[in-house]
Amino acid sequence: MIKTAAILFVFLCASSILQAQQNNNWYFGQRAGISFTNPMTQQPLTSSLQDGMMIADEGSSSISDSTGKLLFYTNGVTVYNRLHRVMLNGDDLKGNISSCQSAIIIPQPGNDSIYYIFTADAIENNYRNGYNYSVVNIKRDNGNGEVIVKNALLSPSGTERLTAARHANGIDVWVITNDKDSDIFRSWLLTCTGLQTPEVVSQAGVVLNQHVVTNTGYMKVSPDGKQLCQTHLPLYDPGEVHPNFVQLFDFNNITGQISNGRSIAFDDAMYISCEYSPNSKFLYLTRTYDGKIDQLEATLPTAAAISASTVSLHTPSPVFSLQLAPDEKIYVFRPQQSLGAINYPDIKGANCDYQHNQVDISPWSAKLGSPSCINDAAFDANNSFSYTILDSCAGIVQFSAITGMPGTITWQWDFGDGNTSTLQNPVHTFSPASRAYTVTLKISSSITCGKIKSTRIIKPSGAIVDAAFDYVIRCDSGYVRFVNKSFINQSGGGQYLWDFGDGNISTVSNPVHIYNQEGLYSVKLKLLTGAACIDDSLIKQVEVKNFTVTAPPDQTITVGQPVFLSTNEPADTFQWSPGTWLNNNSIRNPVATPLEDIVYKVTASNGEGCKGEDSVKITVLQYNDIYVPTGFTPNDDGKNDILKPFYHGQVILKEFSIYSRWGQQVFSTSQRNAGWNGKVNSMLQQAGVYVWFIKATGKSGETIERKGTFVLIR
Repeated sequence: MIKTAAILFVFLCASSILQAQQNNNWYFGQRAGISFTNPMTQQPLTSSLQDGMMIADEGSSSISDSTGKLLFYTNGVTVYNRLHRVMLNGDDLKGNISSCQSAIIIPQPGNDSIYYIFTADAIENNYRNGYNYSVVNIKRDNGNGEVIVKNALLSPSGTERLTAARHANGIDVWVITNDKDSDIFRSWLLTCTGLQTPEVVSQAGVVLNQHVVTNTGYMKVSPDGKQLCQTHLPLYDPGEVHPNFVQLFDFNNITGQISNGRSIAFDDAMYISCEYSPNSKFLYLTRTYDGKIDQLEATLPTAAAISASTVSLHTPSPVFSLQLAPDEKIYVFRPQQSLGAINYPDIKGANCDYQHNQVDISPWSAKLGSPSCINDAAFDANNSFSYTILDSCAGIVQFSAITGMPGTITWQWDFGDGNTSTLQNPVHTFSPASRAYTVTLKISSSITCGKIKSTRIIKPSGAIVDAAFDYVIRCDSGYVRFVNKSFINQSGGGQYLWDFGDGNISTVSNPVHIYNQEGLYSVKLKLLTGAACIDDSLIKQVEVKNFTVTAPPDQTITVGQPVFLSTNEPADTFQWSPGTWLNNNSIRNPVATPLEDIVYKVTASNGEGCKGEDSVKITVLQYNDIYVPTGFTPNDDGKNDILKPFYHGQVILKEFSIYSRWGQQVFSTSQRNAGWNGKVNSMLQQAGVYVWFIKATGKSGETIERKGTFVLIR
């Protein structure tokens, strides 16, 4: 009998949602960018973009089309088109590259040509420009776009806070602004017919005029459209404590009203940025100066209860801004060449899995801010679908769709396996259950101008069972420490079974194993869930070997003869000592020209901290007197092309000169191993007899003079 595992909870935290792909590409910071690719391609979900041209000290915004192809991006001052060139009429917008939320791009509902860019000025300009909007027609300039309306005034009173939230109908968008030095909010509705006036004005919470930076900060609306978070930057002084707080408000995504302000504060918490989890339950706040990210349960009934729910996540270095992404992860921004990420933001506490260096964006870097998106970039709780796996072995899944759209609703399901449905809440069986499927739902209404498209990547057998591990090998031994990075999100957890590939096993979560001999081992980690059909496993090849370095064999040379040194082991660093008579003592293969007997020791190390060393002895045969060849053939054949003297290593050369038979000096040097190549001013000299003269100081300090003749042969 086949064992059936029934999983009775909704997999919101493990799914990947692409809201019509319009947030598929982000550009930000110092020419940096990332792309959210389709995980069905077997490529990393998040990949670095190298083609950005924009500099944004803080806020920015990007927009792509419904297939995920870039359309344009902006820092609130300059608009860059899909070719990464300044868009026609796309300069001198009245945002500011130092504004926390300098710009946000909103597609006009029901229109595939028109996009609004809303901008906010910055404290550096004393907010003189307030809030403005510009309009882009993306079909102009052969599809590269043109700004057709620029810097239309939205509101003269501004802050650095600017955000957008989906209307309950799933089509229209609220744009929310915040008056300077006040408790006044303005909600502007963008519909299929354009920007609606007058705006909805709300007055709630604390008047923010306590100090100079209270008009800087962030606003975010939860994905379910029910709550708004407002932050302001702290007045930072290392010698004093200035208690900082955030405000939470109720937001009505039908009327645009903001109400019920309450403050969340800690005496030692200096909050800067905020972001909600995809399920809207958790609020994340950055405490830049404290090296922390706080997680709060934002839906608790009182401010005291929300404060008491705080869990702090340590960050190894200061972090600044947060943004929820299409893959339902929250990305963490700081002025570095990598981004952090909260991988499971719907999970309470440390299991949310914060990784400080998750995405490499080099050679470019982020700065202080993050891109701005509509609040349902990752998940629209009012117009989407959830699912429950009824039988993980058989691949039976119950889907449930919701919408806030009025009128008669049409449901169009594509399960990604060739099957479709027009039911609101279908049950579907996937075969095989072990693979991933792209499920797409299109929601349309008889009386609205737009259509909602929601896409999830699901694994019917249980995508939240994910085997992963890394390992650390101690140098010069068979010691290996395995680091378990697996994720299991099910009641009762699971068990781990390690097979080290040498006949030994372990059930410890993070085992240490010692291999008796060098070799390549296939190490397998298996996650046991109690249901074989949803177990997961991972195999990695682990190479165990000692790190050794071998110098070349001992050698005997004649004084002045070069020796080519090298090692047999590739490594990250090399150090030869002593450095005497070496052309470079920190490379793998230096050249030595020793004048006396010497022993060179090489020390090498690799990226794992392993070190090895070996030595080579060079014996140098000395000349009893000064020797100069009686002839040479400077014809560039690599043999006997240079005429130079040979002498004891302790002899110091003062002069080596060569004269033609008419007494003209054709060459002179005082450098050991330097010689004549048979040319004067790059001109070949005639064959024949030449005279040489040497003056030097001997081993005991005596003066030595020698002269003789040689023949230049052509």
